[in-house]
Amino acid sequence: MPTSAEETTDFIITREDRQAAKTLVALSQGKRYHPREEGEEKCKEVDNSEETMMIIKAWNLAKPDPVENIPSNVADLVERFSEPIKKQLRVSDVKDNLRRLLLGKDQVNKKMRPLLIGSEIKRLREGLDVTVYGPGNVVQNMTFKKWTKGQPVLTSGWKGFVDACELKEHCDFLHIWMFRHRVTRKLCFVIEKTNYSTITKPLAKEISDQIN
Repeated sequence: MPTSAEETTDFIITREDRQAAKTLVALSQGKRYHPREEGEEKCKEVDNSEETMMIIKAWNLAKPDPVENIPSNVADLVERFSEPIKKQLRVSDVKDNLRRLLLGKDQVNKKMRPLLIGSEIKRLREGLDVTVYGPGNVVQNMTFKKWTKGQPVLTSGWKGFVDACELKEHCDFLHIWMFRHRVTRKLCFVIEKTNYSTITKPLAKEISDQIN
């Protein structure tokens, strides 16, 4: 039996150990560390072209009408729409094994939280049942919730929505609104997609900063 001085040095390096080491190295180099979204493939290349910059500036200024993506009988019962969250779809948003749409925490707090009542805010950890309307008369029941770190997501039926709307990473850009049904009082979402076939990579920061 080995003594304390002879203890074996064998050990297992876990995924968490590697992630922690990565963070420490980045901090020691005086860099800001940005962990990738869960399940997102590493992608070193980004789109920083002038053409894409012009496309995104124009898309950001567009004012699409969410009513165009919901049935007329529902449109008549919309209490009011939130300001839209705008998002380029990433690999992690459409990957089969993840089945959720990440929504920006700051954007949800600023644009959608004002539509929530106190009891709904408290129940976000467990999740709220919502109806989501999309292009082509797609209607999908989903769950709107916050994960343990406060990250808001649409989940449960998201994968079915991706398939029905044929959503794709990088080239598809979304406007996402929230509204409350005036009769049922249920929270609903409307999602509109715009496809730019020339965009095949994540946007460079200089371009994504144009989106608000």
